[in-house]
Amino acid sequence: MKKNNILDIVIINWNAGDLLKRCVASIQSADIDVPGKLIVVDNGSSDNSVELITSMRDVQLFKSENNLGFGGGCNRGAALGKAPFILLLNPDIRFDPDTLEKLLSFITSDRLVDDVGIIGVQLIGQDGQVQKNIACFPVFKDLFPRMVGLDRIFPKLFKPHYLKEKDYSQNQLVEQIPGAFFLVKRALIKRLGGFDERFFMYYEDVDLSYRAHLAGWNTLYLAEISVQHIGGGTTEQIKGRRLFYSLRSRVLYAGKHFGRGRAVGLIFGILILEFPARLIRALLHFSFDELSATTKALGLFLVNLPEVIRKL
Repeated sequence: MKKNNILDIVIINWNAGDLLKRCVASIQSADIDVPGKLIVVDNGSSDNSVELITSMRDVQLFKSENNLGFGGGCNRGAALGKAPFILLLNPDIRFDPDTLEKLLSFITSDRLVDDVGIIGVQLIGQDGQVQKNIACFPVFKDLFPRMVGLDRIFPKLFKPHYLKEKDYSQNQLVEQIPGAFFLVKRALIKRLGGFDERFFMYYEDVDLSYRAHLAGWNTLYLAEISVQHIGGGTTEQIKGRRLFYSLRSRVLYAGKHFGRGRAVGLIFGILILEFPARLIRALLHFSFDELSATTKALGLFLVNLPEVIRKL
Protein backbone atom coordinates (compact mmCIF):
# COMPACT_ATOMS: atom_id res chain seq x y z
CA MET A 1 0.00 0.00 0.00
CA LYS A 2 1.31 3.45 -0.90
CA LYS A 3 2.21 5.66 2.03
CA ASN A 4 1.20 8.90 0.31
CA ASN A 5 -1.95 10.40 1.84
CA ILE A 6 -2.63 7.35 4.00
CA LEU A 7 -2.76 9.00 7.43
CA ASP A 8 -4.43 12.15 8.71
CA ILE A 9 -3.45 13.35 12.19
CA VAL A 10 -6.07 15.23 14.21
CA ILE A 11 -5.18 16.95 17.50
CA ILE A 12 -8.02 18.08 19.76
CA ASN A 13 -7.04 21.20 21.68
CA TRP A 14 -8.48 23.25 24.50
CA ASN A 15 -6.18 25.85 26.06
CA ALA A 16 -3.15 23.56 25.72
CA GLY A 17 -0.86 26.34 24.48
CA ASP A 18 2.75 25.20 24.82
CA LEU A 19 1.74 21.54 25.15
CA LEU A 20 0.05 21.78 21.75
CA LYS A 21 3.03 23.52 20.17
CA ARG A 22 5.40 20.83 21.43
CA CYS A 23 3.11 18.07 20.23
CA VAL A 24 2.97 19.50 16.70
CA ALA A 25 6.71 20.17 16.71
CA SER A 26 7.46 16.56 17.69
CA ILE A 27 5.35 15.30 14.77
CA GLN A 28 6.92 17.69 12.29
CA SER A 29 10.44 16.86 13.45
CA ALA A 30 9.91 13.19 12.57
CA ASP A 31 12.22 11.43 10.13
CA ILE A 32 9.47 11.58 7.48
CA ASP A 33 6.66 13.99 6.62
CA VAL A 34 3.04 13.40 7.60
CA PRO A 35 1.53 11.42 4.70
CA GLY A 36 -1.77 13.28 4.86
CA LYS A 37 -3.20 16.26 6.69
CA LEU A 38 -2.09 17.55 10.09
CA ILE A 39 -5.19 19.10 11.62
CA VAL A 40 -5.73 20.94 14.88
CA VAL A 41 -9.28 21.31 16.13
CA ASP A 42 -9.41 24.14 18.64
CA ASN A 43 -12.36 23.90 21.02
CA GLY A 44 -12.86 27.57 21.78
CA SER A 45 -9.54 28.16 23.54
CA SER A 46 -9.05 31.42 25.40
CA ASP A 47 -5.25 31.18 25.63
CA ASN A 48 -2.68 31.69 22.85
CA SER A 49 -3.22 28.27 21.23
CA VAL A 50 -4.67 29.64 17.99
CA GLU A 51 -1.86 32.18 17.56
CA LEU A 52 0.77 29.50 18.16
CA ILE A 53 -0.72 27.12 15.59
CA THR A 54 -1.33 29.85 13.03
CA SER A 55 2.39 30.60 13.09
CA MET A 56 3.37 26.97 12.39
CA ARG A 57 3.76 25.55 8.89
CA ASP A 58 1.63 22.86 7.25
CA VAL A 59 -1.05 22.76 9.95
CA GLN A 60 -4.73 23.04 9.10
CA LEU A 61 -6.68 24.76 11.86
CA PHE A 62 -10.37 24.25 12.55
CA LYS A 63 -11.38 26.90 15.04
CA SER A 64 -14.64 26.43 16.89
CA GLU A 65 -16.09 29.32 18.85
CA ASN A 66 -17.58 26.81 21.31
CA ASN A 67 -16.14 23.76 23.03
CA LEU A 68 -17.37 20.77 21.02
CA GLY A 69 -15.99 18.23 23.47
CA PHE A 70 -13.50 15.55 22.55
CA GLY A 71 -15.88 13.44 20.46
CA GLY A 72 -17.30 16.45 18.65
CA GLY A 73 -13.80 17.73 17.93
CA CYS A 74 -12.75 14.34 16.60
CA ASN A 75 -15.74 14.21 14.28
CA ARG A 76 -15.03 17.68 12.87
CA GLY A 77 -11.34 16.97 12.43
CA ALA A 78 -11.89 13.59 10.79
CA ALA A 79 -14.31 15.15 8.29
CA LEU A 80 -11.57 17.51 7.08
CA GLY A 81 -9.39 14.68 5.75
CA LYS A 82 -9.70 11.78 3.34
CA ALA A 83 -6.90 9.41 4.33
CA PRO A 84 -7.94 5.81 5.17
CA PHE A 85 -6.38 6.08 8.64
CA ILE A 86 -7.03 8.83 11.21
CA LEU A 87 -4.80 9.34 14.23
CA LEU A 88 -6.64 11.21 17.00
CA LEU A 89 -4.36 12.78 19.60
CA ASN A 90 -4.42 14.71 22.84
CA PRO A 91 -1.98 17.64 22.78
CA ASP A 92 0.06 16.17 25.64
CA ILE A 93 1.50 13.47 23.34
CA ARG A 94 5.12 13.63 22.12
CA PHE A 95 6.48 11.65 19.17
CA ASP A 96 10.01 10.33 19.03
CA PRO A 97 11.81 11.00 15.73
CA ASP A 98 11.09 7.49 14.41
CA THR A 99 7.54 7.10 15.77
CA LEU A 100 5.72 8.18 12.63
CA GLU A 101 7.87 6.05 10.35
CA LYS A 102 7.31 2.95 12.50
CA LEU A 103 3.59 3.59 12.59
CA LEU A 104 3.35 4.01 8.82
CA SER A 105 5.45 0.92 8.25
CA PHE A 106 3.02 -1.13 10.33
CA ILE A 107 -0.26 0.13 8.86
CA THR A 108 1.01 -0.34 5.30
CA SER A 109 2.28 -3.89 5.94
CA ASP A 110 0.61 -7.27 5.75
CA ARG A 111 0.85 -7.49 9.55
CA LEU A 112 -2.23 -5.31 9.90
CA VAL A 113 -5.19 -7.63 9.41
CA ASP A 114 -8.48 -6.41 8.00
CA ASP A 115 -10.59 -6.80 11.15
CA VAL A 116 -8.37 -4.50 13.25
CA GLY A 117 -10.08 -1.11 13.21
CA ILE A 118 -8.47 0.65 16.20
CA ILE A 119 -4.81 0.76 17.22
CA GLY A 120 -3.13 2.08 20.36
CA VAL A 121 0.54 2.16 21.32
CA GLN A 122 2.65 2.19 24.46
CA LEU A 123 2.22 5.44 26.38
CA ILE A 124 5.30 6.41 28.38
CA GLY A 125 4.75 8.75 31.31
CA GLN A 126 7.00 11.52 32.57
CA ASP A 127 8.55 9.02 34.98
CA GLY A 128 9.72 6.90 32.06
CA GLN A 129 7.37 4.04 32.92
CA VAL A 130 4.82 2.41 30.64
CA GLN A 131 1.34 3.60 31.57
CA LYS A 132 -0.83 0.56 32.26
CA ASN A 133 -4.04 1.75 30.69
CA ILE A 134 -5.39 -1.15 28.65
CA ALA A 135 -9.01 -1.39 29.77
CA CYS A 136 -11.97 -3.72 29.63
CA PHE A 137 -15.46 -2.67 28.61
CA PRO A 138 -17.63 -1.55 31.54
CA VAL A 139 -19.91 -4.22 32.99
CA PHE A 140 -22.81 -2.86 35.03
CA LYS A 141 -22.24 -5.02 38.10
CA ASP A 142 -18.61 -3.85 38.33
CA LEU A 143 -19.50 -0.16 38.47
CA PHE A 144 -20.76 -0.12 42.06
CA PRO A 145 -17.67 -1.64 43.77
CA ARG A 146 -15.53 0.86 41.86
CA MET A 147 -17.53 3.74 43.34
CA VAL A 148 -15.98 3.12 46.75
CA GLY A 149 -12.59 1.89 45.51
CA LEU A 150 -13.05 -1.83 46.21
CA ASP A 151 -11.44 -2.68 42.88
CA ARG A 152 -8.25 -0.98 44.06
CA ILE A 153 -8.31 -2.52 47.54
CA PHE A 154 -9.32 -6.04 46.43
CA PRO A 155 -8.44 -6.29 42.70
CA LYS A 156 -8.75 -10.08 42.71
CA LEU A 157 -12.32 -9.90 43.98
CA PHE A 158 -13.54 -6.85 42.09
CA LYS A 159 -12.48 -6.43 38.47
CA PRO A 160 -10.78 -3.06 37.87
CA HIS A 161 -11.29 -0.98 34.75
CA TYR A 162 -7.58 -0.86 33.90
CA LEU A 163 -5.81 -4.19 33.54
CA LYS A 164 -2.53 -3.67 35.40
CA GLU A 165 -1.46 -7.33 35.26
CA LYS A 166 -1.33 -7.57 31.46
CA ASP A 167 2.03 -7.89 29.72
CA TYR A 168 2.48 -4.39 28.31
CA SER A 169 5.58 -5.43 26.35
CA GLN A 170 3.58 -7.58 23.90
CA ASN A 171 1.40 -6.74 20.93
CA GLN A 172 -2.11 -8.01 21.68
CA LEU A 173 -5.78 -7.69 20.89
CA VAL A 174 -7.58 -5.83 23.69
CA GLU A 175 -11.03 -4.43 24.38
CA GLN A 176 -10.12 -0.78 24.80
CA ILE A 177 -7.13 1.55 24.54
CA PRO A 178 -7.11 5.18 25.81
CA GLY A 179 -8.22 8.03 23.58
CA ALA A 180 -4.99 10.01 24.07
CA PHE A 181 -3.52 8.13 21.08
CA PHE A 182 -6.35 6.61 19.07
CA LEU A 183 -5.60 5.38 15.54
CA VAL A 184 -8.77 4.39 13.72
CA LYS A 185 -9.70 3.34 10.22
CA ARG A 186 -11.86 5.85 8.39
CA ALA A 187 -14.07 2.98 7.21
CA LEU A 188 -14.91 2.22 10.86
CA ILE A 189 -15.69 5.87 11.62
CA LYS A 190 -18.01 6.05 8.62
CA ARG A 191 -19.76 2.80 9.43
CA LEU A 192 -20.41 3.78 13.05
CA GLY A 193 -21.28 7.40 12.32
CA GLY A 194 -18.34 8.75 14.28
CA PHE A 195 -18.21 9.51 18.00
CA ASP A 196 -21.42 9.93 19.96
CA GLU A 197 -21.31 13.63 20.84
CA ARG A 198 -23.56 13.21 23.87
CA PHE A 199 -20.34 12.18 25.64
CA PHE A 200 -18.86 15.65 25.92
CA MET A 201 -15.78 14.42 27.75
CA TYR A 202 -14.85 10.85 28.76
CA TYR A 203 -16.44 7.57 27.62
CA GLU A 204 -16.65 8.71 23.98
CA ASP A 205 -13.68 6.44 23.20
CA VAL A 206 -15.15 3.61 25.31
CA ASP A 207 -18.45 3.89 23.47
CA LEU A 208 -16.87 3.93 20.02
CA SER A 209 -14.64 0.97 20.89
CA TYR A 210 -17.59 -1.02 22.20
CA ARG A 211 -19.72 -0.28 19.14
CA ALA A 212 -16.78 -1.25 16.94
CA HIS A 213 -16.49 -4.52 18.86
CA LEU A 214 -20.18 -5.23 18.35
CA ALA A 215 -19.74 -4.54 14.62
CA GLY A 216 -16.93 -7.10 14.35
CA TRP A 217 -13.83 -4.86 14.56
CA ASN A 218 -10.87 -5.59 16.84
CA THR A 219 -8.61 -3.23 18.79
CA LEU A 220 -4.84 -3.77 18.77
CA TYR A 221 -2.37 -2.67 21.42
CA LEU A 222 0.93 -2.16 19.56
CA ALA A 223 3.66 -2.44 22.19
CA GLU A 224 6.50 -2.16 19.67
CA ILE A 225 5.74 1.55 19.19
CA SER A 226 5.75 4.08 22.00
CA VAL A 227 5.05 7.78 22.50
CA GLN A 228 5.46 10.08 25.46
CA HIS A 229 2.28 11.01 27.33
CA ILE A 230 2.44 13.91 29.76
CA GLY A 231 -0.96 13.09 31.27
CA GLY A 232 -3.51 15.36 32.92
CA GLY A 233 -2.99 18.16 30.44
CA THR A 234 -5.26 21.19 30.60
CA THR A 235 -7.98 19.34 32.54
CA GLU A 236 -5.78 19.71 35.63
CA GLN A 237 -7.09 23.28 35.67
CA ILE A 238 -10.72 22.11 36.06
CA LYS A 239 -10.63 19.06 38.34
CA GLY A 240 -14.16 19.55 39.66
CA ARG A 241 -15.66 19.96 36.21
CA ARG A 242 -13.55 17.05 34.95
CA LEU A 243 -15.01 14.76 37.62
CA PHE A 244 -18.52 15.95 36.78
CA TYR A 245 -18.05 15.17 33.08
CA SER A 246 -16.69 11.72 33.93
CA LEU A 247 -19.72 10.90 36.10
CA ARG A 248 -22.15 12.39 33.59
CA SER A 249 -20.68 10.33 30.77
CA ARG A 250 -20.72 7.18 32.89
CA VAL A 251 -24.46 7.60 33.43
CA LEU A 252 -25.08 8.29 29.73
CA TYR A 253 -23.02 5.23 28.78
CA ALA A 254 -25.06 3.09 31.17
CA GLY A 255 -28.29 4.42 29.71
CA LYS A 256 -27.14 3.70 26.17
CA HIS A 257 -25.76 0.20 26.72
CA PHE A 258 -27.44 -1.12 29.90
CA GLY A 259 -30.85 0.56 29.77
CA ARG A 260 -32.51 3.60 31.32
CA GLY A 261 -33.52 1.83 34.54
CA ARG A 262 -29.98 0.77 35.33
CA ALA A 263 -28.71 4.25 34.52
CA VAL A 264 -31.12 5.71 37.08
CA GLY A 265 -29.86 3.14 39.60
CA LEU A 266 -26.33 4.27 38.79
CA ILE A 267 -27.29 7.87 39.55
CA PHE A 268 -28.48 6.83 43.02
CA GLY A 269 -25.24 4.87 43.51
CA ILE A 270 -23.15 7.91 42.61
CA LEU A 271 -25.09 10.12 45.03
CA ILE A 272 -25.34 7.63 47.91
CA LEU A 273 -22.01 5.81 47.61
CA GLU A 274 -19.48 7.56 45.44
CA PHE A 275 -19.73 11.20 46.50
CA PRO A 276 -19.67 10.35 50.24
CA ALA A 277 -16.69 8.03 49.67
CA ARG A 278 -14.83 10.76 47.78
CA LEU A 279 -15.58 13.37 50.44
CA ILE A 280 -14.43 11.04 53.25
CA ARG A 281 -11.22 10.25 51.36
CA ALA A 282 -10.52 13.96 50.84
CA LEU A 283 -10.98 14.61 54.57
CA LEU A 284 -8.76 11.67 55.55
CA HIS A 285 -6.07 12.95 53.21
CA PHE A 286 -6.47 16.51 54.52
CA SER A 287 -6.74 17.52 50.86
CA PHE A 288 -8.57 20.81 50.38
CA ASP A 289 -7.96 20.54 46.63
CA GLU A 290 -9.68 17.13 46.45
CA LEU A 291 -12.49 18.29 48.74
CA SER A 292 -13.08 21.39 46.63
CA ALA A 293 -13.10 19.43 43.36
CA THR A 294 -15.52 16.82 44.75
CA THR A 295 -17.86 19.45 46.15
CA LYS A 296 -17.90 21.34 42.85
CA ALA A 297 -18.54 18.13 40.90
CA LEU A 298 -21.44 17.28 43.21
CA GLY A 299 -23.01 20.69 42.65
CA LEU A 300 -22.66 20.41 38.87
CA PHE A 301 -24.01 16.86 38.92
CA LEU A 302 -27.13 17.89 40.84
CA VAL A 303 -27.76 21.00 38.75
CA ASN A 304 -27.40 19.08 35.47
CA LEU A 305 -29.28 15.97 36.60
CA PRO A 306 -32.56 16.85 34.81
CA GLU A 307 -30.68 17.36 31.54
CA VAL A 308 -28.78 14.06 31.99
CA ILE A 309 -32.02 12.15 32.66
CA ARG A 310 -33.60 13.65 29.53
CA LYS A 311 -30.67 12.34 27.46
CA LEU A 312 -31.01 8.77 28.73
